[in-house]
Amino acid sequence: MNSKPKPSDFFSGNILSKNKIAENTFHIRIQSRDFSQLHYAAGYTAEIFLSDPYYNPETEVREYAFWNYEPVFHTADFAIHTDVMNQTSKWIETVQEGDSIFFRKFSNELILDESGSHYFLIGDVKALAYLYEINRALAISKKVDSFIYTERKEEVFSDLDHSFPLTSHVINPLTPEEIVEIIKKKFPENSKNTIVYIFGSEEISSLISTYLQNNSSFEISHMYGKDF
Repeated sequence: MNSKPKPSDFFSGNILSKNKIAENTFHIRIQSRDFSQLHYAAGYTAEIFLSDPYYNPETEVREYAFWNYEPVFHTADFAIHTDVMNQTSKWIETVQEGDSIFFRKFSNELILDESGSHYFLIGDVKALAYLYEINRALAISKKVDSFIYTERKEEVFSDLDHSFPLTSHVINPLTPEEIVEIIKKKFPENSKNTIVYIFGSEEISSLISTYLQNNSSFEISHMYGKDF
């Protein structure tokens, strides 16, 4: 994620709004004509520069999932999560409404798989915006279950319409083994043609994935995952 950007990679836009929405999360809305190049589907991500790449070719890049995209006005929403005082934290505290923002390639690596009958959405708060977007894009006929885990309830934020359609669990201390034990109890019985999305730390996601794959009572068609 730290390869040197080339000018031909750059897209630009403006920050329309920035709001702190949870203990460690900011919501930004970006407007850019360059979004018109998207053939958007739920699950797209964008790589955002943490400073102006024209003046700082060594600038860091972070990948964020689209929380929502509005094609008429070319606006997109992103949730920016900050763990500690790192470059992301410094950047999001500094940028303001009206500032220019730069990004590069869009990825459709994890766009919505609509082939399932049942969906199980699993992740931590870093993946919450992505899972909200997936949930909103699913047809109403799909059955959806969810498991969002966090150590502090203050880290959970609502979807863009201020609803909480996904189920969150406060688990403190947060351990992979405890999460897997809860997953065992929460996975719905008799679910057919299930598609699972798992996002979180590599250790936790790996344990959950191994458990689900080794349990023949779950009819899992596909499993997708990524660390945001």
